[in-house]
Amino acid sequence: MSNSEPVRSAPVLGRSFVWTSILALFADQLTKNLVYGIFNRPAAPVSIPIIGDLLKISYNTNPFGVFGISFGAVWLHYLLQLTGIILVLILALKTHSTYLGCAYGIILGGALGNLVDRVRLGHVIDFIDFEIRSLGFRWFTFNLADTFVVIGVILILLYEFIGGLKSRKKKEQKNENACLSGQQLNNPD
Repeated sequence: MSNSEPVRSAPVLGRSFVWTSILALFADQLTKNLVYGIFNRPAAPVSIPIIGDLLKISYNTNPFGVFGISFGAVWLHYLLQLTGIILVLILALKTHSTYLGCAYGIILGGALGNLVDRVRLGHVIDFIDFEIRSLGFRWFTFNLADTFVVIGVILILLYEFIGGLKSRKKKEQKNENACLSGQQLNNPD
């Protein structure tokens, strides 16, 4: 390859974020449909304990945004979600890292999963219910899509943090080598 040839990136379907987002979207929609099928029938249980009272499956709907917070008009919820999806898509297309591509894909799949709910149902289905009764702590009911978004953000933060540490370590090593070279030049012994 000569220097004049442009660097080609992988075709979009070959990018890690595409398949990761498809898997995340599929898992999210599958779990929501299963939960809907279990709880949307006569004599359905109120919740199903998974780990005692700590972790339960409970059917809830959320017509608002993150943590059930209303951001105003309904169209604003769609606009904010679409803006986030477009931003993540742009970042995913720009990265050459498989690791970051997967992290962006997880976020994208989660965001698309909740958007599919909003468009199809007018609300998001939440079902993961986490509570520590002895501490009087109960988290907001959430879903797999929310989990994917959080995991993706954590993966990106870890990547940046570890990358920053490696960069700092390289810089320190380079400075140390420069100092040692300077000492050797000034002190030929």
